[in-house]
Amino acid sequence: MIGRRTIRARLRKRSDDVPLNCVLPGIGGRPGMGAALFLVRNYPQCRRELTGGVGNGSMKVTEYTPFFTSCAPYFCNPPRGNALLNSNSQVSFYVIILLSLLSLAGCGGGSGGGNFQQQTVVAISGTPPSAIGVGANWQYTATVNGVASQAVTWTISPKSAGTIDASTGLYIAPPAVPSPATVTITATSQADTSQSASASVTVQATDPLGTVSAVTTLPSCVGYSNWSLTPACYQMTVSCPGVADITTYLKVINPSGLPSGTVLFGVGTGGSGLYDDSQTYMYGYLVVENVVNAGFNTVEVSFGGPFTSSQPNGWLQGPGGVRRLACRYATVADWVYKNPTAINPNPNNTATNSAPMCATGNSGGSAAIAYGVYEYGLASEFKMIEPTSGPVMTRIDQGCGICGTITGLNACTNMQQDMCYSTGGTSGGDAAVIDEAYQSSGATTPTPCTDAINGTPAAAGLFLSDSILYQGSQAVSLANLTINQLFGESDTSNAVPQGTLWNQYITPNPGLLCLPVPVAHDIPSFSTGAQQIATDIENGCK
Repeated sequence: MIGRRTIRARLRKRSDDVPLNCVLPGIGGRPGMGAALFLVRNYPQCRRELTGGVGNGSMKVTEYTPFFTSCAPYFCNPPRGNALLNSNSQVSFYVIILLSLLSLAGCGGGSGGGNFQQQTVVAISGTPPSAIGVGANWQYTATVNGVASQAVTWTISPKSAGTIDASTGLYIAPPAVPSPATVTITATSQADTSQSASASVTVQATDPLGTVSAVTTLPSCVGYSNWSLTPACYQMTVSCPGVADITTYLKVINPSGLPSGTVLFGVGTGGSGLYDDSQTYMYGYLVVENVVNAGFNTVEVSFGGPFTSSQPNGWLQGPGGVRRLACRYATVADWVYKNPTAINPNPNNTATNSAPMCATGNSGGSAAIAYGVYEYGLASEFKMIEPTSGPVMTRIDQGCGICGTITGLNACTNMQQDMCYSTGGTSGGDAAVIDEAYQSSGATTPTPCTDAINGTPAAAGLFLSDSILYQGSQAVSLANLTINQLFGESDTSNAVPQGTLWNQYITPNPGLLCLPVPVAHDIPSFSTGAQQIATDIENGCK
């Protein structure tokens, strides 16, 4: 082995070779050992001079590099008198270089006195996005080969096109599309600043949507089953940029005649459940039933249960972060809007989209809707939305702050309330739900939200960038969209102040109603809450 490379030589007599000064020097000046320096003809672009041991001494020779690539195989004659060869023979060497552990440009890598030098190579790792929404983020990483240090310095060009942590590579896009919109992200080796690698990303007004594929009809449905109309259930694969694919399920009920519109229903946390399932909401089925009877298609979206138990975290299963994972719901909603005959196969249905399309979701489901109409640009596809008990991710940075340090207005009590997410218990509280958005499936780390609440802050700007209000206090225009919000007066969670904050920055200003005691966080589990949701949809989805 020479510098972790295996070298083989095959000898063959050739009488027509022009003699060349080809030598087999010792390695690091050690006599009697084969090595890899040759004088090669016809490759002047590979020439380099260095000093190496030859036989029992040393001499200056001309090395043709990189002979690991374009300078091999070689035909050459050894000088007469070389102790390793028969001095009366003219010999050709076919040199086959086999790289074992390192692939280097040039001759590099040998140890000892051969003066070989390994080249530093920097590479951007992973699969960086080609596009990113304003205010969104991406964690860039890089590898460095050829030197011991993996440390790089991160920069962006133009410098005004967002921010990047010089040490960690966390890039946060600017709050508006820059000019030019394409940003160059560069990692430079700290050990060899002449070596770097770059990637480009285009900043656009909204986050990129994903795609839907492999749509199949399931043989039967689950959840509430005492319907006068027969539901149909579907399975599909949702693929979003920068996150893992997820299997998604739809439970669809069509009215007896042509539909008056289409309504999406989503449940809390990561949306792994059905709205009409009594295991989720006691009176969720009444909301769906009333909306169907009013002439609408109903589409319940589940990112797991009760169809499968393998996706308990639903659309919030990371890694990727909350905002990027919200692409999953937005992609499904966009698909429902653009595929009206798949949702309602009535042969008389000639609609080209599912308008008017409306949606309601509780808690985490309300946040998915909010991301969809704002970050993912779907406001024009919806006629009306009704977030209930939320949106709970209006300011993730405040929810993942140290409890008792940040408060927000509770619209139902008109008092200030702590904005932080709950922790502890068997499930880890609401903070654990946020943590899951940064964890791989089956993992229990990292726990950035829980850690931040306990005093160890997350990467600067990460949670704000992942929030619905990613600038902190920006006005959000959702023109031509009817918005109602519902809260329960008995809800003591931070969903109320988080949702109240969102209400303050939306135009036109959403209608807000606090349902009296005993209505708490799971509004569809209370008969008065379920009836209010159904009535609002029937009146507003027009």
